[in-house]
Amino acid sequence: MPRLPTFNPDKGINHSPHVVILGAGASRAAFPEGDANRKRLPLLVDLPDCLDLRAVISSAGFSAKNNFESIYDELATSGRCPSLKAEIESRVRSYFELLVLPDTPTLYDYLLLSLRENDLIATFNWDPFLPRAFKRNRGASKLPQLAFLHGNVEVAVCIKDRVKGFRGDTCSKCGQLFDATTLLYPVQNKDYNSDPFIANEWCVLNAFLKEAYMVTIFGYSAPTTDEAAVELMSRTWADNPTFELAQVSIVDIKPEIKLKAAWKPFFCRDHFGIHKKLSTTWILRHPRRSGEALAMATLQNAPWPDNPFPQFKALPELHAWIAPLVAEENEGRFSGKPCPKPQDAIQTEPPKGE
Repeated sequence: MPRLPTFNPDKGINHSPHVVILGAGASRAAFPEGDANRKRLPLLVDLPDCLDLRAVISSAGFSAKNNFESIYDELATSGRCPSLKAEIESRVRSYFELLVLPDTPTLYDYLLLSLRENDLIATFNWDPFLPRAFKRNRGASKLPQLAFLHGNVEVAVCIKDRVKGFRGDTCSKCGQLFDATTLLYPVQNKDYNSDPFIANEWCVLNAFLKEAYMVTIFGYSAPTTDEAAVELMSRTWADNPTFELAQVSIVDIKPEIKLKAAWKPFFCRDHFGIHKKLSTTWILRHPRRSGEALAMATLQNAPWPDNPFPQFKALPELHAWIAPLVAEENEGRFSGKPCPKPQDAIQTEPPKGE
C-alpha cells in the first residue's frame, strides 16, 4: 500500500512538500519582454547571437550553424580551443549578471509566494531573477527552499563552512566574501558530483523528491544533454512512498503527446496534468495551499474553492493579499477559504508574464 501524505485533516495542513523544477522556458515565460531594460533573456539556442559569439566561433573553426550545446560539448570534451571556452564562459556570466529584475511583480514573485518553507524550487537556470525575487519577498512570508542544479550567477557559497548565500554577501560563520558558484554548462556527460556546491544542490532535490506529494515541472525540456539528470530525478521520484497518490504537473508549450512521452517515468496512471500556463496548475489556483487542496479533493472528497491570485501592480499589494494565508500558517490551522478580493485588482487575469 502507498503511504499517505503527512496530511492532518483536522487542521487542514499537509506537511508533504511540493517540488517545483524550473527550466529555461520558465524564465522565458516569466519575462517574455526581457528584463527591466527589455534585454533579452536567452535560451541556450539564443546564446551565440545574444552574446555576439558567431564571429569568434567561426574563427575558431566551428560551424556557426551548429547549436550552442554541440559546440560547447565539443570544446569541453576535446580540450580544443581553451581560450574560446573561457571567452564563452566569461561572456555568459557577464550577460546574466547585468540583467535587471523589473520593479513590478513578476511570475517568479507569485511562484515564490505560492509556496511555503517546506516546499522546494529547484532550477536549472543561470539567470539571477529567482534569487533576486526571493530576496525582495522574504520579509512577507516564509519562502520555499531553493536549489540551483546548474549553479547561478546570483548565488555564491563558502565551501569551507558549507554556507550558501547571494553574490556580494559574506559568510555568516567566517566572515569571508562568498565565492561565485560554478556554472554547469551543456555537455553530454555531466558530472554532478565533482563540484561540492552542485553535488549538495542535487542532494537537496533528491531529499525533497523522496518526500514530495506534488511535483510541478515548468519550462524544462529535458534535453539530450540532461539525460542523466532526468534519469536521476525519475528514479528518486519513483521511490517516493506516496508515488501512487501523488500528482505531477507539466507546464510547457510543446505538444501534449511529446510531453507525455518525455515525462512518462514520472507518471502513475492518470495522476498528472499537462498545462500550457502555470496559472492553471494547483500552485496558482491554490497559492500556499496546493498540497492541502489536492488532499482535500482526493483524500477527503471535499474540494476547496479556487483562490487564484489577482494581478497586482506593486509588491506591497501582493504581500497584503497573502497576509490572511500567512496568518493561518502562524495559527497552525488552514480554513481553505479564498482570500478577500481587492477592489482595485483584476481577479480573472493571470499574473503578468502568463
